[in-house]
Amino acid sequence: MTSPDKVIPEGSYSGRGGQSGVRNVAKYNENSAKAAMTGGVLRSYTGVQVNMGKFMEAGFDLFAANLCDAITGFTGGLIDLSGWARQLRKDAEKAMQDARGAQQSADTAQQTADNQTPIIKSTNSKVQVVIDGLPLRPYWETLNLTEESSFPRHLLHYGVWDASTTPVAGYTEYDIQVGSAGAGALYLNMSPNYTPPANTLEATFIRCLYDGPRQVVTYIPDAVAGDPCELYVVVGRLLDTGNIKIEWVSDNQTPNITKSRFERSITMPKEIVFATGDTAFIGIQQRGSGVPRPLMAVASAEIPRAADVWPPRLKARFASGAVLTAGSVIANGSFDFTGTMVPYVSLGRAIVTGPPRKLVLFEDFENGMPSTLARMSSTYATVEGGVFVVWGGTDGIRRYIYARNLNYDDQMVSGRVRGPATQAGLLMVRSDATNSSYVALAVGSKGAGLLRFVNGETYSQLAVTTTPVADNDEVRVKAVGNVFTAERKINGTWTQFLSYTDTDKVLPTGPAYRYTGLGLSRASWVNSNGWDYWKAEDL
Repeated sequence: MTSPDKVIPEGSYSGRGGQSGVRNVAKYNENSAKAAMTGGVLRSYTGVQVNMGKFMEAGFDLFAANLCDAITGFTGGLIDLSGWARQLRKDAEKAMQDARGAQQSADTAQQTADNQTPIIKSTNSKVQVVIDGLPLRPYWETLNLTEESSFPRHLLHYGVWDASTTPVAGYTEYDIQVGSAGAGALYLNMSPNYTPPANTLEATFIRCLYDGPRQVVTYIPDAVAGDPCELYVVVGRLLDTGNIKIEWVSDNQTPNITKSRFERSITMPKEIVFATGDTAFIGIQQRGSGVPRPLMAVASAEIPRAADVWPPRLKARFASGAVLTAGSVIANGSFDFTGTMVPYVSLGRAIVTGPPRKLVLFEDFENGMPSTLARMSSTYATVEGGVFVVWGGTDGIRRYIYARNLNYDDQMVSGRVRGPATQAGLLMVRSDATNSSYVALAVGSKGAGLLRFVNGETYSQLAVTTTPVADNDEVRVKAVGNVFTAERKINGTWTQFLSYTDTDKVLPTGPAYRYTGLGLSRASWVNSNGWDYWKAEDL
C-alpha cells in the first residue's frame, strides 16, 4: 500500500498484509540480477489469462519491469544496469502486450505497479533471490537468503513452552480444578522465549554452508519489564582445539533498542570471512545492573553425546561479568552445556553497501494496533475504526514509538488529525529508545506547539501558535539539522506554521536519538484527537 501522499518509500515499508516491520534488500551482482529478473518478468506474462485475478497475481513481477528504469538508484549505486534495464523493459512490455492487448495491459500494469510499490521494496522483492552461490532455503527456515541461523525460524511459534504451579513473571495464569483439592491455578509460558541470567553469554554454534564474508547478525530480544541491563552481540569462531576465538563484540546495544519485542540486526564494521564447514559462534552477552532481556528461543531435548564429539550441544553458556573483547580466546572447558533453551540468532552477508538507505515507516491502523509500535507510557491507546485513539479513563499521555529507529538525524513525521480537542495529540521526532527525550509537534483545537520533552512527559515550549487544527487536517513535523518546523497541508500544499531553531544546539541528536513516534493525551474527562495514519521517514 502506498503512503497517503503517494510518495514512494525509498527504503522500507510497514503496513498491512504481513508487511509490518522493516526489512532489508539483499545485495546482488550484475549477472545474477539480469538472469533472475529477466526470467521472472518474462515468464510471468507467458500465457496469462485475461482476468483481473490472474493479472494481479502477475503484478508482483510486473512491477519488477517498471522498476528496471530506476534500478541503479535503488541499489544505491552498487551496480549500473540502466542499459540492460531499458531493453528488459521493452521485452517485458512486448510480452505483456501479447498476453493482454497493448493498451489495456499498459494501463492496468501501471495501476498494479503503483499498488505493489511498497511491497517490492520489502523483503519479498524479486531482487532478494539473485544472490550467487548460496544454497536456497525455504522461508520457514529463514526469512533472508543470506542467513544461517541457530534453528529454523518457523520453530518460533506459540505453544506451551513451560508450566509452573507458582506465579512466574511473564507467565499466564489459568484456573484449574484439581480433583478433590478444589480450585487451583497453573502458570503457563505460551511464548517461545526464556530469560538468561545476568553476566552470562548465551551463544549457539552455526555451521557455515558457503565460502565468503559475513557481516550481519540478527537476534530477537523479547519485551522486558524494568530497566534492562547492558547487551552485547558477540561473534566468534570455533577453533580446531574446541576453544572459541572472539572475532568481534558490539557496543552496548541497550541505549539503542526499545524494550519491546522486535527483530534486531546489527552490521559489523568489517566483514568476517568463514569457509564452508567452518563453525561460527554467535551469542548475546547481558551484564551489569538491570534486568536481562528475554530472548526468543526454543527448547532442545537433553540428548547425551559421546565424549569424543564437540560441541556436545547446540547452545553454550559462558559466565562473565566483564565485557568480552575481540581477539580473546575462551577455553573449551569454560562452557556450561546444561541449558536446554537455544536462542534464535543468525549470521549473514551484508545486504546493503554504502550509506544506510533512507527509510519510510507507515501505519494506517486498518488492521488494529500494530505490533511494531512500542508502548512507552503506563497508559494505553487503542485503535477504533482505523483510528489511533485514547483508551481508558486515566489522565495522562499515551506515548508510543516505532520499535525500529530511522537511519539519519534529519527526519519527518506526519499524520492525519481526527476529532481535534482541547487536549493535544503528538507527533514525535528524535526520540531516544526509552522515549525519555524527544521533540514533538502537539496539535489541538486551541492551537499547536513545538515541544521539547524530558523524562517522557515533562515538556517546555519551543514555539507555539493559537492556530487550531481541524478534523482531517494533515500535519507534519520536520527535524533538519538544528531547525524544527511544523507544516499543515492546505488545499494540497504543505504550508509552514511553526518553526524553531536550536541555535545553541542543546537538543540531543545522533544515533541514539533516531526513534519516532506518536502520542495522545487525556485530562479533565477530555480525550485528544486521534490519528488516522502515521508516517515517519528519513530526509
